[in-house]
Amino acid sequence: MSWTIILANLAPLFLGLGAVAAFAWFLDALMGDTYRPSSSGNDEEEGKSQSGNAIGWRRGIVRLLGLIGIPMGIMCFVSFAAILLTPGQSLWGDPLTLFLLVWMGIALFLTPINKLPWAALIGLVAGIIAVIGVIAFAPLIPGFITEQIPLKYILIGMFIIVGVIVFTLFKWAENILDLVTTILGSRPFLLILCFIGLAQAIALPVVWLAFGTPGGILWFFFH
Repeated sequence: MSWTIILANLAPLFLGLGAVAAFAWFLDALMGDTYRPSSSGNDEEEGKSQSGNAIGWRRGIVRLLGLIGIPMGIMCFVSFAAILLTPGQSLWGDPLTLFLLVWMGIALFLTPINKLPWAALIGLVAGIIAVIGVIAFAPLIPGFITEQIPLKYILIGMFIIVGVIVFTLFKWAENILDLVTTILGSRPFLLILCFIGLAQAIALPVVWLAFGTPGGILWFFFH
């Protein structure tokens, strides 16, 4: 059995652990709202001693569970790709599983890293690659060009032109990604994902072991 099929068949495990991490993230955000210091200094100290001590160690456990979130988000994307690459060989190729794997990947992996300025970073890398390319092929540049324009200005121009073009092309994708992650990674959707993902992670092997057929939550509604 190839690694692709193994990763495809581990989809319920990734969904289950991802659901646990998503619920931990939801609880962590909820605990962050539990304590809100008042304007009074005495009240503030009292609030810290009461609510802070009450949720401190619990929040530490929750955050510890949440550490598996990003790795599980990556593995959900990997499992989704593995299922698509092994049509008919994976046990879990139903539409709901595929949808939940993508949703889990977006919520757990793309949402945390979405704050990075990806368009600017990619544009910077593209500009640097363009400069390296010009330097590598500098001997091939016609002499009359380098006589009129010094090489350093050609390098600066290539860096700016390529960087700006790539930045512009990726900026719209970054905006779309920001919209998607803002919605699918929000607290209400995160809570919904927890329960549906965990239910599907349990239903997939149960249906397979009990009835010998691939399925999940949808199997109970349509069979």
